[in-house]
Amino acid sequence: MRVMPAAMANTGEVCFYRTIALNFASCVLITLGCVSQAQSGDALETLQSTIEEGIAILDDPELAGLGGRAEKEEKLWRLSERLFDYPAMSRLVLGSYWDELTPREQEEFFVAFTGFLRRAYVPRLLERYSGQRLYYEGLQTVSPSRAVVEVYVLWNQRKIPFSIHMLKRHEGWKIYDISAVGVSAIKNYRAQFRWLLLSGTLDQLIVRLKARTLPAS
Repeated sequence: MRVMPAAMANTGEVCFYRTIALNFASCVLITLGCVSQAQSGDALETLQSTIEEGIAILDDPELAGLGGRAEKEEKLWRLSERLFDYPAMSRLVLGSYWDELTPREQEEFFVAFTGFLRRAYVPRLLERYSGQRLYYEGLQTVSPSRAVVEVYVLWNQRKIPFSIHMLKRHEGWKIYDISAVGVSAIKNYRAQFRWLLLSGTLDQLIVRLKARTLPAS
């Protein structure tokens, strides 16, 4: 059965769903594990077969408390690096502006942007995770190398659906975008960065990313 979003009563309700869905989706998906052994099979199978590795880290009693927090953050981030296509995400959030950058500038932005994602989402996941689970709805094959996995999470007794957009790389399927209630995380960041670059410089954007003075999507 396909779960559809509940009707939105007003603008405030829409904003609530967008904020919760994007924040929670981005955080929980950090826990999805290594895909190096899933070179065959579809994107849904990749997610289903590897999510427990991340959940195990979150639930590991040996990493409980402040003493294990740093190690837990590091393990979660390393898992995310194997599943998320951070190079593609870095290109997509800048859009056509990416092609105007020199290789050195591209590398500087990539390092700043991925550092921002780590600081913004991994601590938030550790603070907010309390045993939630993802529920799979289905897989849409867009092309042999692109797929969208439809999932939802139960949050405060509300069913919040979102879409995981994936690319098939040589090493397996990788996430390059997450959208919830019609809002794409990549497009959200692209709009923010476009505005900042129109009114400032790349160096100023990088400074803001390093200082984490941008809102997390």
